[in-house]
Amino acid sequence: MTVSLRIGFAVLAFVAAPAASAAPDATASREIDHLLAFVAASPCRFVRAGSEHPGPEARDHLQRKLGAARSMLSTADQFIDYVATGSSMTGEAYKVRCGSRELTSKEWLHGELDQYRKAAKTK
Repeated sequence: MTVSLRIGFAVLAFVAAPAASAAPDATASREIDHLLAFVAASPCRFVRAGSEHPGPEARDHLQRKLGAARSMLSTADQFIDYVATGSSMTGEAYKVRCGSRELTSKEWLHGELDQYRKAAKTK
């Protein structure tokens, strides 16, 4: 079995597993909403399946995936790790291109989530 298939099955198993909680709490929902808005507003290009997509298209894609998995997530970190990191079909990691810099969506979104949480603590 290829690595891609194993990753796809692992993600599928997570999504199909019984939920530990009903859905993200208010804090996690705010963080996820912030991440989706961050993606939509970003001038960076979201790369999936070999194609680049502008922020609003990337946000719409992640929103659809979130709709299928929301009841199985309890944190924004889980949203990033299980929904916004890569293709559940191919196991291919999503990437983000910001000018000449390329990161995985996991790095990019965890970095933004860390910044958001730091800012929330100072308010």
